[in-house]
Amino acid sequence: MTTRRKLFATASVVAILGLLWYSARGHTSHYKMVDEVMVAYGEWVGRPLRVHGWVEVGSIDERIIDQETVRTFVLEEKGKRLKVRSRGPKPDAFRDGSEVVAEGKLVLENGAPVFVATALSAKCPSKYEGAHQDRLFEK
Repeated sequence: MTTRRKLFATASVVAILGLLWYSARGHTSHYKMVDEVMVAYGEWVGRPLRVHGWVEVGSIDERIIDQETVRTFVLEEKGKRLKVRSRGPKPDAFRDGSEVVAEGKLVLENGAPVFVATALSAKCPSKYEGAHQDRLFEK
């Protein structure tokens, strides 16, 4: 193989890897527990994020706005709380005390962190029988 072909092959590989890195960089999201996010929420504002916690009992508020369901609720973990807002459908297992992963971005509203979720997933409680049963009766 000639030197020119080797240089071209190397440059092509580097360019492809660079393109893959550049395109993936904006689409990656971090996975954090609520307490981890709330310790230093400023570093997570505006970044793609998946937040894991439990729905605080009595915190779910659902309303129909412009023919779309808008809900707010609080996710909690180890005494730390995070307000979450989402639109559209919710998982079947979503309810007070359920374990939820919210995907979206953290924003500041009036100086307070609010997680704007674009997707919600709730873990099936039957698979984790008794794992966090005490959370339903804490309040």
